[in-house]
Amino acid sequence: MLPPARGVLTCSGARGPVPLDGRRSGVNNANGDNMRTAIIDNVRTGLLALVLIAAATGCSTTSSTKANVLKTSVDAGVDLSGYQIATVMPFEPAADKEIDASVGIKFADGVLVRLQGDFGPIFGEVRKGPPLNRADELIVTGTIRAYKPGSRFGRAMLIGVGAASFKGDLVLKDAVDGRVLLTAPFDKLWAWGGILGATKGIEDMVAESEAAVATTIAQARGWKSPAEATSSR
Repeated sequence: MLPPARGVLTCSGARGPVPLDGRRSGVNNANGDNMRTAIIDNVRTGLLALVLIAAATGCSTTSSTKANVLKTSVDAGVDLSGYQIATVMPFEPAADKEIDASVGIKFADGVLVRLQGDFGPIFGEVRKGPPLNRADELIVTGTIRAYKPGSRFGRAMLIGVGAASFKGDLVLKDAVDGRVLLTAPFDKLWAWGGILGATKGIEDMVAESEAAVATTIAQARGWKSPAEATSSR
């Protein structure tokens, strides 16, 4: 017995002959073209997003040894070579801002960890707690002026909506007389919209600021970044 002929389904469910004018083939080709176009558009969109992310975050890093030094407000040539102990204290909320004290405590802890492990033995001791009031002790502290987590979802929906910001000041002081040796502001704002806006949160901005604060202290202590060490050879 011959196998049943293959064709297209009729309204009654029975198979009829395949149309000879190529209409079904044309529909399939059109669907295939549409699918390929959609895939290409999605790939292009993804690549564009990656380019924008790279451009927007290229100047920011959470790596202590690669972060840029903060612009100091007090003598940038300050000599910290005489300080063997670094005591890291909480960064206090600005008096005119409603910021939870835990933000500055956690930020100080992050700076402490980076100073202890990211630059080698730049200090004899890096500690937290009340000052020892020693002549060779450096106080690391500062102020938190803005802490606004914003919303990743809001930024994903529309540019400017749900913007996140983190601002403050680094302050280095002598432990004995309280003399301010160096101050430097840090300021992070993230307000991009769409996919790019959802790629970064307040935790990333805090980590980037920790890295910048730590490398500023390390370089003031005489540490050189890998790029500087290579160029000086």
